[in-house]
Amino acid sequence: MKTTVREAIADIIRLEGVDYVFGHTGGHIMLLWDAIDKAGIKTVFNKQEGNATYMADGYSKLSGKPVVVLGTSGPGIQNTVTGIASAYVDSVPIIAIGAGVSTTVGGMNALQESSGRGRATSQLDIFKGITKQAVVAPSPAAVPRIIRESFRTALGGRPGPVFVEIPSDFWNVEIDYEQVDPSSYKNPNTPSCDSNDIDEIFKAFYEAEKPVILIGEGAIEKDISPKLMNFLNTVKVPFYVSPKGKDLVDEYDEYFVGALRWHRGMPREYGYIKESDFILSLGDRFGQWEFDWDYENIFTNARIAQVDPDYNEIGRVYSVDYSAVGCISSFMNGYGDKLNEHKNSAAFKEEAKKYNYKLIRPRRYPDRDGINPLNVNNITEELMPKEAVVVADTAFAGSMAINKFRTNMNQRFVVSDNNSPMGYSLPAAIGAAFYTDLPVVCFIGDGSFQMTFNEFGTILNYKKKVIYVLENNGGCMSINMYLNGIVGGSNPKITKFDNPDFAEIAKSYGMKGVTVKTSEEFGKAFKEALEIDKSTVINAIINQELMEWE
Repeated sequence: MKTTVREAIADIIRLEGVDYVFGHTGGHIMLLWDAIDKAGIKTVFNKQEGNATYMADGYSKLSGKPVVVLGTSGPGIQNTVTGIASAYVDSVPIIAIGAGVSTTVGGMNALQESSGRGRATSQLDIFKGITKQAVVAPSPAAVPRIIRESFRTALGGRPGPVFVEIPSDFWNVEIDYEQVDPSSYKNPNTPSCDSNDIDEIFKAFYEAEKPVILIGEGAIEKDISPKLMNFLNTVKVPFYVSPKGKDLVDEYDEYFVGALRWHRGMPREYGYIKESDFILSLGDRFGQWEFDWDYENIFTNARIAQVDPDYNEIGRVYSVDYSAVGCISSFMNGYGDKLNEHKNSAAFKEEAKKYNYKLIRPRRYPDRDGINPLNVNNITEELMPKEAVVVADTAFAGSMAINKFRTNMNQRFVVSDNNSPMGYSLPAAIGAAFYTDLPVVCFIGDGSFQMTFNEFGTILNYKKKVIYVLENNGGCMSINMYLNGIVGGSNPKITKFDNPDFAEIAKSYGMKGVTVKTSEEFGKAFKEALEIDKSTVINAIINQELMEWE
């Protein structure tokens, strides 16, 4: 049948089952927005394209579905660069569609031109390094095939973002278009692990006297959590999780030791790893912030087995003794009826308790001239509904949530840890709220908050509810802490700053805003935030000097 390019794109997006299209408008992209709206696809009109990408990222991580982000030529789609880069390293399937200027004016200093000709920027080159694939549609007739290919690429193998540029004079061109069932052109699933590799790893695992299991982002699969917990409850061996692995397990399990987020003065939780003689990594990728790359002092006596669906990750950071390439579920299933409890499981349970932060530290710490930051996470964890979503930012607030906040099997945990962009969590939490009606709680610092709070306009327009736990310590305290540790002092010009009244900012967007200075006030404010039907910013004044990592 005959249809326009923009209508064909909208139809493919609809057939792919995309729930929401995020982004911002502009002169070169507006006609595609119009077609998507008329196709009945839900749209989220953001305040800035970069925030739209974070929002889409949060939605995709929670839903497991691909998402689409739109931006106009030049500054519009180029605003998405940090978000797309973060999606790339976090393996999030985002299809970014950017308009290009009309083919009739390319190379002629057109407004917002991005052809790469003359002094114009090259969108294609910008996105090539941060996506699985970046293409410019060569003709109107090629657009449907390219859009289908973008979904195939984004979802196939290890997921990730794709960029497609479409010249703006293509939108209303009529082409021959036939609908195609998406299942007919999708990549096959990740292959299963080789049975010989599985047998070899499990033989070494059961022979080890003190093995430990690390669970990371490579374990992410559809419906993997119950399978993982069944495996862990069968072998009964202590386990750790990476920041993105927190979303996969029950951190209240008696064999759980802790989350892998290294900070100065925090050796206790890593003590069990140091004493282990066998490391079984299920999708953990040994990132710098997990171990500070202090391998000589952490992996002192252990052989390492690495299982990952991406063969490029095997041995990338640390040499391994055993390996298996394939999805984690195939590895766990591959040992069949031979899978059983480890011979030393009873002793392991008691050992795990000695290193689990939540079991060895008090639940309350004294406040003084502000809230003890440890109480923020402890109180939130205690009051959090059994079914909820937690979204964490980077730096101090994110590290605190990763280390100190435990999730159960009915709670989700969303974080962008590899690229670790400041401000990610504020819009990502809104993206989560578009997917679920469960309570969404966002941990964010005052520095990160001021990068993206313009997306409160999205909350205002779409009436979404998010509880923002704003940990206000008056500066970039992770940097402050590292400078103190490295050079014996910090630079207040770059690590300390004055803040506006965040509670009043929240109120101006129709949200509830409250400032609290004691743990008791914080607990009361959090309870009230759960009960009301609109978003809340809890501006928690933190006394960083009270922090005890160990």
